[in-house]
Amino acid sequence: MKVFVISLGGSVVTEDPLDMKFIGTFGRMISSMPKDLKFGIVIGGGKLARSYIKALRESGVNENILDEVGINATRMNALAVSTFIEDSNTKIPTTVNEAAEMMRIYRCVVMGGTEPGHTTDTVSALLAERTGAKVLINGTSVTGVYERDPRKYRNAKQIRKLSYDEAIKMSMEGSLGAGPSVFMDVTSLAIAKRSGIRIEVIHGKDLDQYRKIIAGEEHTGTSIS
Repeated sequence: MKVFVISLGGSVVTEDPLDMKFIGTFGRMISSMPKDLKFGIVIGGGKLARSYIKALRESGVNENILDEVGINATRMNALAVSTFIEDSNTKIPTTVNEAAEMMRIYRCVVMGGTEPGHTTDTVSALLAERTGAKVLINGTSVTGVYERDPRKYRNAKQIRKLSYDEAIKMSMEGSLGAGPSVFMDVTSLAIAKRSGIRIEVIHGKDLDQYRKIIAGEEHTGTSIS
């Protein structure tokens, strides 16, 4: 079976508290995919994680505990999403290996974070590597990778294609506070590079983009390979 991994940013699934319309339509889309395809889906923490982390950080809670809080938020979001996908897990895995084992049973496995220091982007790349997926779809709050943050700069230009090294350089610059916003962390990009996993960065709410990528058609996001 062919495997696709989807990294779904928390901002895509959460509102106040959840974007139920999107979660429902996303679940129906994945459920309707050809039965010879498998999906690993990793969900971010979004507003739920940010609100808890902000409050606790202001009270002096240490960063390791804040990471754990964020991880639990991703798992809550993951359980919410998995509920709307047919032939999906009802128990959320806590490790990449556990998720890979579950994919022998379910056609779709949904998970959140795993351990402090690992973003859900990194978890997605590790899951793709572990399951042999050659495509990682990164559903974000913007339509692709831009030369600078399009939410701040209206004339920011989208970059349609990037090499792994170009993407890693941009991510490093963004994490240092200069250049573009960080679309994926350096660790996830390095994992994709070492295993030749193609990354497709799209707007996470645009369901047509998922369909096109899965069908091997052209899309309007950014490809990293």
